[in-house]
Amino acid sequence: MDNYFPVVLDQAGHQWLLGLPEDSFDRWEELCQTFIDNFIGTCEQPGNKYDLERTWDRKNEPLRDYIRRFSNMRLKIPKNSHNEAISAFIKGLRFHKALRNKLLRKRPTTMAELLATAENYADADDVEKLIREDARGADQPPR
Repeated sequence: MDNYFPVVLDQAGHQWLLGLPEDSFDRWEELCQTFIDNFIGTCEQPGNKYDLERTWDRKNEPLRDYIRRFSNMRLKIPKNSHNEAISAFIKGLRFHKALRNKLLRKRPTTMAELLATAENYADADDVEKLIREDARGADQPPR
């Protein structure tokens, strides 16, 4: 396995390895631990439920963008329960009040149910936006 180690390294890791003094390690485990200690700060750490709870929608942000940001954050959090994620999603809805009210009246029990409801609202928002743009365009004189 140690023969393949240099092959899988990126440029920074390869430079680090080449910069080590010869015979720096007696055992494979020592090399592994030194490598981890050196590069752990450069790795993205998994999130936690508090990161998810701090994911809020933004003023004038399309609902679909919030759903995407929330889902991406949720994927970075290991062992997050559906219940915690559903609560965080609802809590994060500060500017999409119609959806928040709907979810508070009939709370989803799974993430699939939550996301399906949210996507339906996002679709409706997209249609409303198109209608508003069409109405604005109808008010403009022809060119």
